[in-house]
Amino acid sequence: MARVTVEDALKNARNRFALVILSGQRTRQILKGSQPLVDNRDNKPVVTSLREIAAGKVRYSQPELLDKVEEQARQIGDDMGFIGDEDDSE
Repeated sequence: MARVTVEDALKNARNRFALVILSGQRTRQILKGSQPLVDNRDNKPVVTSLREIAAGKVRYSQPELLDKVEEQARQIGDDMGFIGDEDDSE
């Protein structure tokens, strides 16, 4: 069986974050009984959703919402620190 890679699915998504959101939404649809759009060959729902995205059969119905999210991310900027980024040289 051929493996699906994130890079295959990224060709049809704006970025990794959009891919995670889209794949998560589609996976939930499949778990609730939606019919797969590609041959799923006993794959887990998340793999099936990634295969559908890679095949171009699943996309955002409102891509303008991604524009708002990307704008908000730019406003936050890179100056946000993470826990553990502090200088611990005491």
